[in-house]
Amino acid sequence: MIGASEPTNVWQWLGDSSQRTVSGSIPEQLWATLWHSLLAFAIAAAIAIPIAAWLAHRRRAELISGWIVNIGRVIPTITLLGLFVLISLRNGYGFEPWPIVGALALLALPPLFANTYTAVREASPDAVAAARAVGLTETQVLTRVELPLAAPLIVAAGRVTLTQVVATEALGALFAGAGLGIYVRFGFASDDIQQIQAGALLVAGTAMAVDAVLWAGTRLLLPRWGPTPPGAGRGRQPLDLTTIQPQGGTP
Repeated sequence: MIGASEPTNVWQWLGDSSQRTVSGSIPEQLWATLWHSLLAFAIAAAIAIPIAAWLAHRRRAELISGWIVNIGRVIPTITLLGLFVLISLRNGYGFEPWPIVGALALLALPPLFANTYTAVREASPDAVAAARAVGLTETQVLTRVELPLAAPLIVAAGRVTLTQVVATEALGALFAGAGLGIYVRFGFASDDIQQIQAGALLVAGTAMAVDAVLWAGTRLLLPRWGPTPPGAGRGRQPLDLTTIQPQGGTP
């Protein structure tokens, strides 16, 4: 144990800032966790969603979609972290943030890709056929019909994926990275049970808070997003193709 001044429970440790002179303040580590997670998620989404949406629209690469998901399930995140740290150190980039961000981005890629592919592929065939019948280009069909119809599933997948990324970011502390996981690492190093428990509580609490915020945002925004099929949810209107003009004017 650290000494006689050590707090006797988690709440005392959280309320005593002197316990974090080495590991850093909670707001500082919370910001690091959110920064790593959001950056990794943004990179993964920017890669996975456009590619998966286009492949699903073209009805291609269904086997690749399943293969990507299986690869994502097989490779442990901690293995990716270790590999990225070695590559980063070898090239002189240090322990963070890129090894952590890179590993988390790879963690987020499979679920985002698979769910986007499935959501776009399963968009209403009648709506897609009607859109083509009124003269929309393939790009317009994808962006104005299929993606709006697929939005609920894509957003739900994004919510679950980002929550998972936030919770997993704590592993970066095992490789000298910043973030809330650092309290767990320092707690094990100093045999400080209170710090370990506090770190775990902070990580879990942050992940649940992120999930709650995303859930509220989804409930608020999704009913306002584009066309959805009849009966898809209370207060949503069916797709009206008469309001969509084909590229270059009405045929």
